[in-house]
Amino acid sequence: MRRLFAPLVVLVLILGGLWLGGESLVAQQLRRIAAQEPMAELGAVQELREPGRIGVRALALALQTDAGRIELPQAELWLTPLRPTTLRLALPPQARLDSGSGPLELGLADATARMRVQPLNGMGMASAGIETGMLTLQGAELAKGLQADAELAALEAEAPPDAAAAYDLNLRLDDLEPGLVATLPLPGRLSLTVTGRVWLDALPRPATLAPDLAPLPVGLQLDHAELRLGAVQARILGRIDADAQGRARGRVALYTADAGPLLQAAATAGLIPPKVVTLAGTMLKNISDLPLPEDAGFRFPPPAEGELRLPLSFADGKMSLGPMVLGPAPLFPRR
Repeated sequence: MRRLFAPLVVLVLILGGLWLGGESLVAQQLRRIAAQEPMAELGAVQELREPGRIGVRALALALQTDAGRIELPQAELWLTPLRPTTLRLALPPQARLDSGSGPLELGLADATARMRVQPLNGMGMASAGIETGMLTLQGAELAKGLQADAELAALEAEAPPDAAAAYDLNLRLDDLEPGLVATLPLPGRLSLTVTGRVWLDALPRPATLAPDLAPLPVGLQLDHAELRLGAVQARILGRIDADAQGRARGRVALYTADAGPLLQAAATAGLIPPKVVTLAGTMLKNISDLPLPEDAGFRFPPPAEGELRLPLSFADGKMSLGPMVLGPAPLFPRR
């Protein structure tokens, strides 16, 4: 027993030292980053000192982004000894947003995030996710919930030429109230579920944390997306990537039995010209019947009974609905 007891004591002391030392090291690094980063503010950092979790608690945290200022009273960052490559973040139930027109209180119910890294690949991001329950804005319900997950995938031969990393996506947004974040008169709450893939021009890792080095999307594929806006429903499939000028290139198809209200909502949001809303049903049916070729191996199935298939094409810097040019193709984010 003595021979077994002594090594156990040594092991416990080593693990305890790593636990205490690891938390202190993370706290020091956060203080150093906050001191060097003008867009970040940090009131204090506390080691968690909890069994089963190695991490820290950041207090009075503020971040200045291009979209505005975010203030958090606290946030906890930790990992567990059984999963040392997965970082977890717990957000507080209340946060404050200020996009320049005054602070707004954002409610976050059970909001958590996670990120798994690859130590042998420069700490590159292998997967990430965020999940939250009900969201409120100034006390009013903003959305019933949000969940988003990304998983690193292999770069296939048909990936965009500038792609350096690919992630499979799963997204669910439940009952967003657009009127709380925009002044557009959209017809009801928005729900969205998406499965697809995004291509980035660099693998996310600590070395790309600087704003001028942050990975940017160069392609997006929607394998299956369902959209509900009030009583309007649609399915969206397709794939686009960035051309040499950074504009969208490819094709997306909208499958819907509510073409008129959907086009009206898109025009109200400024996504398409208002003239498209006046298209007659026969013209829309003719556009729906147009054959669609495969794009980079992506196949567009025929519409279901009662549906129209409305193809949005992006080529030569232009966006078209069937043969009708709608305007310039959207830009991908660029440095």
